[in-house]
Amino acid sequence: MPYTITCDDIKKRVYFIIKLVQSQNGDTMQGALTSKSDSMGGIFDRFINSISDDILFDKFILPKLTTSKNVEFINDFYLYNPSKNQAGIAPDIFGIKVDDRVVPFTQFNEKWQPVKNMPQIEIKTFKAKDQMVSLRNQDYDSEYLALADLKLRIDYLLPFLNQELFKIDVLNDMKMNDEKFIINDSKNRIDKVSEIDFSKNDIGLIDLITITSGKDFMNQSTCCNGGIGPRRVKEIKIRKVNVKKTTGKFLSEYCQKSLSLSSLMSFNNEWYTLTKINNKNTKYVDFHASKVDRIEICAINKDSIVVKSNDDECEFNGMILQKDKQYTIEFATLERTGNGGTEYFMQKQCTKYLKSHQDELIKKLNEIIKDCWIYPTKMV
Repeated sequence: MPYTITCDDIKKRVYFIIKLVQSQNGDTMQGALTSKSDSMGGIFDRFINSISDDILFDKFILPKLTTSKNVEFINDFYLYNPSKNQAGIAPDIFGIKVDDRVVPFTQFNEKWQPVKNMPQIEIKTFKAKDQMVSLRNQDYDSEYLALADLKLRIDYLLPFLNQELFKIDVLNDMKMNDEKFIINDSKNRIDKVSEIDFSKNDIGLIDLITITSGKDFMNQSTCCNGGIGPRRVKEIKIRKVNVKKTTGKFLSEYCQKSLSLSSLMSFNNEWYTLTKINNKNTKYVDFHASKVDRIEICAINKDSIVVKSNDDECEFNGMILQKDKQYTIEFATLERTGNGGTEYFMQKQCTKYLKSHQDELIKKLNEIIKDCWIYPTKMV
């Protein structure tokens, strides 16, 4: 069940991001993987996903631990260059505090290094509107990977603004002279600025999708080498006007069980020929579907297909297709020009089929908490 985020939940992370902004030497901050440079607003949008580092394990994993001890997850609040050539890449969970004893999962010895026998935990957070999740391998093979879904208010920073700066006299000073500027507005196209609503303290919602491993995510997702763009299902919508003709073909003729994850399906070479997609620079992301032998292909367009369900229990990427109804399935490609390196992609609707390592991690954490005093703090 999603957790409602409040100001208190993220005030440390907001403080951290503001300090990160102030620590920049220039006027803007360069993106790690793009040429985009951001000022304060853009930096907040880029780093706000990290609020899940402060919330996720406290709200979703801590209640599942079987201990009467006082346990606290320790997050990363250091400032450093997270590249292999600089400080190195640290996990998102730095350790745990059991009563008064700190048990580190990572330590810095010129570079961040894992502590022997300690779990390495990476958190990847995706906004609710994201349709695809992705991962670049930054030595995640042996790490736990927690996937989270985040839905923020569009004005998520509003509760942190000083209300005293926005008194009613400010609003009064903004009143426009309607008699001079508005001659006629019969359709009410012009709105007036009203008082800011500071009554809500909630920031948004966060939910834990799954806890898998970096290795399993990479093995069970769609791998795209540099320059190859993943092609995903963008939207599925029921048609108001049906296509009269049909190809007479069924989806089962163009897909098979995914070699990486049995719950998913992969399109075959005949599909690339049918849709006229060049599989040398584009790769369809695996999808979930049931009764593909009953999903009829009625029409094929440049970026979409029209299908008809011939059964009551046909499903495509989480959507139940009603019998005898036609649906348009739209596709979209994420262009990745040049040698952008290897990246692993999965439709967000399909992440629930990833192999779960949550029970395994909880068991490991319970063992650490129980015997925390015997664990050495030497690095591998």
